[in-house]
Amino acid sequence: MQIKSVDNLLQAITEKLYITKTNKYKNVLPELEETYNTIIIMLIENLDYQEVDEKNLFSNLKKIKITSTNQNIEEYQKKIIHKLNKEEEIKAYSFLPTGLGHYENIDELMNQLIRQSTLEEKKYIYVNINIDDKSTLENPLKNLIKELKNTLLIIVGNKENTDVPLIVWSEKEKKKSWIIRHPNEKEYSPFIHMSRDLEKLYTRKRHDIFNSKIPYGKVEFNALCNPHQLRTLLIYEEDGNILGYIEGQVVTTERTAALTDSRIMRINKLFVKEENRRQKIGTRLYQAILEKAKEEKCDRIEVQVYNFTPEAQSFMSALGLDILSYQYEFRVPKK
Repeated sequence: MQIKSVDNLLQAITEKLYITKTNKYKNVLPELEETYNTIIIMLIENLDYQEVDEKNLFSNLKKIKITSTNQNIEEYQKKIIHKLNKEEEIKAYSFLPTGLGHYENIDELMNQLIRQSTLEEKKYIYVNINIDDKSTLENPLKNLIKELKNTLLIIVGNKENTDVPLIVWSEKEKKKSWIIRHPNEKEYSPFIHMSRDLEKLYTRKRHDIFNSKIPYGKVEFNALCNPHQLRTLLIYEEDGNILGYIEGQVVTTERTAALTDSRIMRINKLFVKEENRRQKIGTRLYQAILEKAKEEKCDRIEVQVYNFTPEAQSFMSALGLDILSYQYEFRVPKK
């Protein structure tokens, strides 16, 4: 059995998701035989194969010519999403140009897809795109693909009574042995060596505030090696190398005239070595501290991000954290 039409593709996808028990399309596409953390189905309205061929669209991606369908793909996808969310093994989401939870523009859509793909859960995402100038998708798609890991991305055109493109891209996450754990006292030297760049950034950008060359003194580090306390230090180790860390602390606010009782997990520090960024290390560290916050029955997570760390601002926004407040300053001139 070959994939000759959009209908065939939809049937192959339901097989991949184990919604149907058939094996008609086994071994048709090598990419469908792999297991992925994320599967994204992107439908581009009014896109036919002729336009892709004449304008050389998506030139860096694998393309197949298939026949379009007359069935309502939107309704078909609703059924898939409902079925998956009912069974709860795979989380299913949709991003649509109109309706509940719609996206405002293509850049916002791509950012949402990147943010959603960082979640460790297995997920299925359906995307519907309806724009006149299809060439404007070229760069956003290239940027999206750079960020996706362990993902199968299937793009298909949708135009009645004509041939449409089937575009397939996938990347399996390289298997590595990694662990997030508490440090031990003997790791003080390699830990300080790994984390020194964070302190250099702070002292270089704001030496009037920060003057430390190391994140922790030895006594403080030894105390943080104890996992049975409200202040938690977790390190990310991969193939025997420490690549990042996160420190969180549970704090409470007592009820006052202005505040309610709250139990807060405050992220004091989060750092990943520069050469190892964009590998989900920061995301995994955050998720580990999130689990700790749940165990400690915290009401929320808070983190302070300085204005001179735009990368940290983008990272926290990508995780879905909301902005709680703005803090301003004025440097008083010295006489």
